[in-house]
Amino acid sequence: MIQEDIIIEKNIVYGKAENEYLTADTFRLSNCSEKSPVLVLIHGGAFQTGSKEMYTEWGERLARENYFVMAINYRLATSTYASYPEVLEDIEEAMNWLVLHSNRLDIDVSRISMIGDSAGAYLAALFSLRKQPFSYRICAVVGVYGPYDLVMECKSLKAERKIQMFERLLGLTFEGNERAFKEASPISFINAAATRPTFDTSFYLITGKEDNIVNSFQSRIFFEKLKGANIDVELTEIDDIGHFWFNYIPGIKGGGVEDYPNNIIYPDIISYLKKINTQACNGNFSRRQIISIAKTENLQISDDKLEKER
Repeated sequence: MIQEDIIIEKNIVYGKAENEYLTADTFRLSNCSEKSPVLVLIHGGAFQTGSKEMYTEWGERLARENYFVMAINYRLATSTYASYPEVLEDIEEAMNWLVLHSNRLDIDVSRISMIGDSAGAYLAALFSLRKQPFSYRICAVVGVYGPYDLVMECKSLKAERKIQMFERLLGLTFEGNERAFKEASPISFINAAATRPTFDTSFYLITGKEDNIVNSFQSRIFFEKLKGANIDVELTEIDDIGHFWFNYIPGIKGGGVEDYPNNIIYPDIISYLKKINTQACNGNFSRRQIISIAKTENLQISDDKLEKER
Protein backbone atom coordinates (compact mmCIF):
# COMPACT_ATOMS: atom_id res chain seq x y z
CA MET A 1 0.00 0.00 0.00
CA ILE A 2 1.34 3.44 -0.93
CA GLN A 3 0.14 6.41 1.12
CA GLU A 4 1.44 9.55 -0.54
CA ASP A 5 5.22 9.04 -0.40
CA ILE A 6 5.15 6.16 2.13
CA ILE A 7 5.14 2.47 1.21
CA ILE A 8 3.33 0.44 3.88
CA GLU A 9 3.49 -3.35 3.90
CA LYS A 10 1.17 -5.11 6.31
CA ASN A 11 1.47 -8.50 8.01
CA ILE A 12 4.87 -9.47 6.69
CA VAL A 13 5.89 -12.85 8.09
CA TYR A 14 9.31 -12.47 9.68
CA GLY A 15 9.42 -15.68 11.74
CA LYS A 16 7.47 -18.48 13.37
CA ALA A 17 6.59 -19.33 16.98
CA GLU A 18 5.31 -22.71 18.16
CA ASN A 19 1.79 -22.30 16.82
CA GLU A 20 1.73 -19.13 14.77
CA TYR A 21 3.59 -16.96 12.34
CA LEU A 22 5.21 -13.78 13.62
CA THR A 23 4.16 -10.71 11.67
CA ALA A 24 5.24 -7.12 11.23
CA ASP A 25 4.21 -3.95 9.42
CA THR A 26 6.88 -1.94 7.62
CA PHE A 27 6.97 1.71 6.58
CA ARG A 28 9.45 3.35 4.21
CA LEU A 29 9.84 6.24 1.83
CA SER A 30 9.03 5.39 -1.76
CA ASN A 31 11.74 7.69 -3.13
CA CYS A 32 14.64 7.24 -0.70
CA SER A 33 18.00 7.99 -2.35
CA GLU A 34 20.31 6.38 0.21
CA LYS A 35 20.47 3.49 2.65
CA SER A 36 18.01 4.07 5.47
CA PRO A 37 18.74 3.48 9.15
CA VAL A 38 16.27 1.13 10.82
CA LEU A 39 13.75 1.55 13.64
CA VAL A 40 12.13 -1.49 15.25
CA LEU A 41 8.98 -0.64 17.22
CA ILE A 42 7.90 -2.96 20.07
CA HIS A 43 4.43 -2.47 21.55
CA GLY A 44 3.43 -2.70 25.19
CA GLY A 45 0.48 -4.48 26.75
CA ALA A 46 1.59 -6.17 29.98
CA PHE A 47 3.17 -8.99 27.90
CA GLN A 48 -0.36 -10.36 27.33
CA THR A 49 -2.01 -8.05 24.84
CA GLY A 50 -1.23 -5.24 22.39
CA SER A 51 -0.46 -5.17 18.70
CA LYS A 52 1.86 -3.71 16.08
CA GLU A 53 -1.09 -1.54 14.97
CA MET A 54 -0.53 0.57 18.08
CA TYR A 55 2.47 2.04 16.21
CA THR A 56 0.83 2.74 12.84
CA GLU A 57 0.91 6.53 13.17
CA TRP A 58 4.46 6.46 14.55
CA GLY A 59 5.51 4.21 11.67
CA GLU A 60 4.25 6.63 9.05
CA ARG A 61 5.75 9.67 10.74
CA LEU A 62 9.13 8.06 11.37
CA ALA A 63 9.33 6.80 7.79
CA ARG A 64 9.11 10.43 6.66
CA GLU A 65 12.24 11.05 8.74
CA ASN A 66 13.99 8.65 6.32
CA TYR A 67 13.86 5.56 8.56
CA PHE A 68 12.91 2.08 7.53
CA VAL A 69 10.39 1.26 10.26
CA MET A 70 9.35 -2.23 11.36
CA ALA A 71 6.56 -2.56 13.94
CA ILE A 72 6.48 -6.13 15.20
CA ASN A 73 4.09 -8.53 16.87
CA TYR A 74 5.62 -11.07 19.25
CA ARG A 75 4.33 -14.06 21.18
CA LEU A 76 2.19 -13.13 24.19
CA ALA A 77 1.88 -14.76 27.59
CA THR A 78 -1.36 -16.47 28.64
CA SER A 79 -2.63 -18.26 31.73
CA THR A 80 -1.14 -21.49 30.37
CA TYR A 81 1.89 -20.15 28.49
CA ALA A 82 4.87 -18.19 29.78
CA SER A 83 6.44 -16.31 26.86
CA TYR A 84 9.83 -15.69 28.53
CA PRO A 85 12.52 -16.26 27.39
CA GLU A 86 11.21 -17.33 23.96
CA VAL A 87 9.85 -13.84 23.31
CA LEU A 88 13.46 -12.65 22.98
CA GLU A 89 13.86 -15.13 20.12
CA ASP A 90 11.05 -13.31 18.32
CA ILE A 91 13.00 -10.06 18.41
CA GLU A 92 16.07 -11.89 17.16
CA GLU A 93 14.00 -13.31 14.30
CA ALA A 94 13.04 -9.74 13.37
CA MET A 95 16.69 -8.67 13.38
CA ASN A 96 17.68 -11.63 11.22
CA TRP A 97 14.87 -10.81 8.79
CA LEU A 98 16.24 -7.28 8.47
CA VAL A 99 19.74 -8.59 7.74
CA LEU A 100 18.41 -11.12 5.21
CA HIS A 101 16.48 -8.45 3.29
CA SER A 102 18.85 -5.53 3.82
CA ASN A 103 20.11 -5.39 0.23
CA ARG A 104 16.64 -5.67 -1.30
CA LEU A 105 15.28 -2.97 1.00
CA ASP A 106 18.43 -0.83 0.83
CA ILE A 107 18.66 -0.46 4.60
CA ASP A 108 21.63 -0.03 6.92
CA VAL A 109 21.59 -2.79 9.56
CA SER A 110 24.63 -1.29 11.26
CA ARG A 111 22.27 1.52 12.32
CA ILE A 112 19.33 -0.18 14.01
CA SER A 113 17.46 1.53 16.85
CA MET A 114 14.56 0.23 18.91
CA ILE A 115 11.58 2.07 20.38
CA GLY A 116 9.38 0.35 22.94
CA ASP A 117 6.74 1.37 25.45
CA SER A 118 6.03 -0.35 28.78
CA ALA A 119 6.50 -4.10 28.16
CA GLY A 120 8.03 -3.17 24.80
CA ALA A 121 10.59 -0.94 26.54
CA TYR A 122 11.50 -3.85 28.81
CA LEU A 123 11.96 -6.18 25.83
CA ALA A 124 14.04 -3.68 23.86
CA ALA A 125 16.31 -2.97 26.83
CA LEU A 126 16.74 -6.62 27.81
CA PHE A 127 17.43 -7.75 24.25
CA SER A 128 19.98 -5.03 23.56
CA LEU A 129 21.87 -5.72 26.80
CA ARG A 130 21.89 -9.52 26.43
CA LYS A 131 22.47 -9.90 22.69
CA GLN A 132 25.95 -9.93 21.14
CA PRO A 133 25.27 -9.51 17.41
CA PHE A 134 27.95 -9.46 14.74
CA SER A 135 25.86 -9.07 11.58
CA TYR A 136 23.97 -5.98 12.77
CA ARG A 137 24.26 -3.30 15.45
CA ILE A 138 21.71 -1.88 17.86
CA CYS A 139 22.75 1.75 18.13
CA ALA A 140 20.01 2.99 20.43
CA VAL A 141 17.03 2.04 22.59
CA VAL A 142 14.26 4.53 23.29
CA GLY A 143 12.36 3.16 26.29
CA VAL A 144 9.07 4.77 27.34
CA TYR A 145 7.73 4.08 30.88
CA GLY A 146 9.35 0.67 31.00
CA PRO A 147 10.06 -1.69 33.92
CA TYR A 148 13.75 -2.54 34.14
CA ASP A 149 14.12 -4.08 37.62
CA LEU A 150 11.45 -6.74 38.09
CA VAL A 151 12.39 -7.47 41.69
CA MET A 152 12.07 -3.86 42.77
CA GLU A 153 8.84 -3.47 40.85
CA CYS A 154 7.28 -6.59 42.37
CA LYS A 155 8.15 -5.32 45.83
CA SER A 156 6.68 -1.88 45.10
CA LEU A 157 3.63 -2.59 42.93
CA LYS A 158 1.55 0.51 42.21
CA ALA A 159 -1.31 -1.25 40.39
CA GLU A 160 -3.16 -4.04 42.16
CA ARG A 161 -4.09 -6.73 39.63
CA LYS A 162 -5.48 -10.21 39.86
CA ILE A 163 -2.99 -11.14 37.15
CA GLN A 164 0.56 -9.98 37.93
CA MET A 165 2.10 -9.34 34.52
CA PHE A 166 5.66 -10.37 35.42
CA GLU A 167 4.45 -13.63 36.95
CA ARG A 168 2.48 -14.28 33.77
CA LEU A 169 5.56 -13.47 31.66
CA LEU A 170 7.83 -15.87 33.55
CA GLY A 171 5.22 -18.46 34.51
CA LEU A 172 6.37 -18.19 38.14
CA THR A 173 5.14 -16.61 41.33
CA PHE A 174 7.41 -13.91 42.68
CA GLU A 175 7.36 -15.40 46.15
CA GLY A 176 10.03 -18.06 46.29
CA ASN A 177 11.43 -17.22 42.83
CA GLU A 178 13.06 -13.83 43.37
CA ARG A 179 16.30 -14.97 41.71
CA ALA A 180 14.48 -15.82 38.47
CA PHE A 181 12.92 -12.34 38.40
CA LYS A 182 16.33 -10.78 38.98
CA GLU A 183 17.83 -12.82 36.14
CA ALA A 184 15.04 -11.63 33.83
CA SER A 185 15.66 -7.94 34.62
CA PRO A 186 17.45 -5.66 32.13
CA ILE A 187 19.23 -3.89 34.99
CA SER A 188 20.99 -7.15 35.87
CA PHE A 189 22.81 -7.24 32.52
CA ILE A 190 24.26 -3.73 32.50
CA ASN A 191 27.68 -4.49 33.98
CA ALA A 192 28.28 -7.51 31.73
CA ALA A 193 27.23 -5.56 28.63
CA ALA A 194 29.51 -2.65 29.52
CA THR A 195 32.57 -4.92 29.50
CA ARG A 196 31.92 -6.26 25.98
CA PRO A 197 33.83 -4.40 23.26
CA THR A 198 31.05 -5.17 20.77
CA PHE A 199 28.35 -3.54 22.93
CA ASP A 200 27.59 -0.13 21.43
CA THR A 201 24.04 0.81 22.43
CA SER A 202 22.89 4.16 23.79
CA PHE A 203 19.66 4.68 25.73
CA TYR A 204 17.03 7.39 25.87
CA LEU A 205 14.55 6.80 28.72
CA ILE A 206 11.22 8.61 29.00
CA THR A 207 8.71 8.35 31.83
CA GLY A 208 5.79 10.17 33.43
CA LYS A 209 6.11 11.04 37.12
CA GLU A 210 2.40 10.35 37.68
CA ASP A 211 2.59 6.77 36.37
CA ASN A 212 0.29 4.52 38.42
CA ILE A 213 1.03 1.34 36.46
CA VAL A 214 4.85 1.14 36.45
CA ASN A 215 6.81 3.05 39.09
CA SER A 216 8.38 6.09 37.48
CA PHE A 217 11.54 5.46 39.54
CA GLN A 218 12.19 2.47 37.28
CA SER A 219 13.55 4.78 34.58
CA ARG A 220 15.55 6.78 37.11
CA ILE A 221 17.32 3.78 38.68
CA PHE A 222 17.98 2.29 35.23
CA PHE A 223 19.41 5.64 34.12
CA GLU A 224 21.71 5.82 37.15
CA LYS A 225 22.93 2.24 36.70
CA LEU A 226 23.65 2.76 32.98
CA LYS A 227 25.42 6.03 33.68
CA GLY A 228 27.48 4.39 36.41
CA ALA A 229 28.62 1.75 33.92
CA ASN A 230 29.72 4.49 31.48
CA ILE A 231 26.96 3.62 29.01
CA ASP A 232 25.57 6.59 27.07
CA VAL A 233 22.10 7.40 28.44
CA GLU A 234 19.64 10.29 28.62
CA LEU A 235 16.47 10.64 30.70
CA THR A 236 13.32 12.74 30.33
CA GLU A 237 10.81 12.78 33.20
CA ILE A 238 7.46 14.46 32.52
CA ASP A 239 5.86 15.87 35.65
CA ASP A 240 2.15 15.80 34.78
CA ILE A 241 1.60 12.52 32.91
CA GLY A 242 1.21 8.85 33.76
CA HIS A 243 1.01 5.66 31.66
CA PHE A 244 -0.67 4.75 28.33
CA TRP A 245 -0.03 7.93 26.34
CA PHE A 246 2.72 7.08 23.89
CA ASN A 247 0.74 5.33 21.17
CA TYR A 248 -2.71 4.33 19.99
CA ILE A 249 -4.91 2.06 22.09
CA PRO A 250 -8.49 1.51 20.82
CA GLY A 251 -11.01 3.35 22.96
CA ILE A 252 -8.38 5.28 24.92
CA LYS A 253 -8.14 9.04 24.47
CA GLY A 254 -4.85 10.41 23.14
CA GLY A 255 -1.90 8.40 21.91
CA GLY A 256 -1.38 10.33 18.69
CA VAL A 257 1.94 11.88 17.73
CA GLU A 258 0.32 15.33 17.91
CA ASP A 259 -1.24 14.66 21.32
CA TYR A 260 0.40 15.79 24.54
CA PRO A 261 3.08 14.91 25.58
CA ASN A 262 4.09 13.20 22.32
CA ASN A 263 4.04 16.57 20.59
CA ILE A 264 6.90 17.76 22.81
CA ILE A 265 8.72 14.42 23.01
CA TYR A 266 8.71 13.61 19.27
CA PRO A 267 11.26 16.31 18.28
CA ASP A 268 13.53 15.19 21.12
CA ILE A 269 13.38 11.57 19.98
CA ILE A 270 14.17 12.53 16.39
CA SER A 271 17.07 14.75 17.47
CA TYR A 272 18.43 12.00 19.72
CA LEU A 273 18.25 9.31 17.02
CA LYS A 274 19.89 11.61 14.48
CA LYS A 275 22.76 12.23 16.88
CA ILE A 276 23.27 8.53 17.57
CA ASN A 277 23.14 7.56 13.90
CA THR A 278 25.65 10.27 13.04
CA GLN A 279 28.06 9.01 15.69
CA ALA A 280 27.77 5.34 14.66
CA CYS A 281 30.70 3.76 12.87
CA ASN A 282 30.23 2.43 9.35
CA GLY A 283 29.78 -1.31 8.93
CA ASN A 284 29.76 -3.65 11.91
CA PHE A 285 32.47 -1.85 13.88
CA SER A 286 31.53 -0.47 17.27
CA ARG A 287 33.08 2.52 19.02
CA ARG A 288 33.88 0.38 22.05
CA GLN A 289 35.49 -2.25 19.85
CA ILE A 290 37.75 0.26 18.13
CA ILE A 291 38.74 1.89 21.41
CA SER A 292 39.48 -1.52 22.95
CA ILE A 293 41.69 -2.54 20.04
CA ALA A 294 43.50 0.81 20.14
CA LYS A 295 44.22 0.42 23.85
CA THR A 296 45.39 -3.18 23.49
CA GLU A 297 47.65 -2.57 20.51
CA ASN A 298 48.67 0.99 21.45
CA LEU A 299 47.27 2.37 18.19
CA GLN A 300 46.67 6.02 17.42
CA ILE A 301 43.02 7.06 16.99
CA SER A 302 42.41 9.60 14.23
CA ASP A 303 38.75 10.33 15.06
CA ASP A 304 38.46 13.16 17.63
CA LYS A 305 35.16 11.80 19.03
CA LEU A 306 36.66 8.36 19.60
CA GLU A 307 39.81 9.84 21.13
CA LYS A 308 37.68 11.82 23.57
CA GLU A 309 35.74 8.70 24.60
CA ARG A 310 39.02 6.82 25.10
